[in-house]
Amino acid sequence: MYSISIVIPIFKEKKNFLRLIKSLYKNVKFSFEVIIIDDDSRDGVVEIFNKIKSKYKKVRLIVREEKPRDLTKSCIVGFKNSTFENILVMDGDLQHDPIFINKMCREYFKNKYDIVIGARDFSDRNSVQNSFVRFFFSKLITYVINIFFKTLTKDPMSGFFIFKKEVYLNNQKNLFLKGYKILLDLILSSKKRLKIKEIKINFKLRSREKSKMSVKILILLIYFIFIKKFQKYF
Repeated sequence: MYSISIVIPIFKEKKNFLRLIKSLYKNVKFSFEVIIIDDDSRDGVVEIFNKIKSKYKKVRLIVREEKPRDLTKSCIVGFKNSTFENILVMDGDLQHDPIFINKMCREYFKNKYDIVIGARDFSDRNSVQNSFVRFFFSKLITYVINIFFKTLTKDPMSGFFIFKKEVYLNNQKNLFLKGYKILLDLILSSKKRLKIKEIKINFKLRSREKSKMSVKILILLIYFIFIKKFQKYF
């Protein structure tokens, strides 16, 4: 029986927290554990977890108090605390539907990929972002990334993917470890060419809480792309 560690970084997701856990328990058919890393939200999510943890024993909540807040660093905490050798990363805002996890895992285990990505459909604006500006920049940056690096995926900035823990362990020293795109960091930092597969998903629009995307995050992403592209000259 295959087992997966589901790593979910969150920040101010109190309204989505319990719904997400219930959906994971309902839909995931593989043996799993859930590691939720809260980036010191202080929004009451810890109190909710304490009320339900006796019922949902596969779930662990870790509060990361280190500053600054950073999704990638939260993911790394999850990787380090994972029990299993196969790690699935997803967002905690319900935009990544747990119903796709089984399909992604079956493809991953059957064909022994290094990474299987739950990829967004960029031909459909509604499946990517509900803001035209965010949709435009997502598509533009994805295009630039694939021109620069030939990443073998149409969605290198996805936050929904399963991968071998050894991909992280073997490349720790090469990781940028800042920002909101840990998948791209893992791909570009790998010493070897990774075997990658995409699974198309229906990307749900956020209905509760607010998006974490900001101009600061976008600038950091552009800086990351620049560093990775021209690092050999430094």
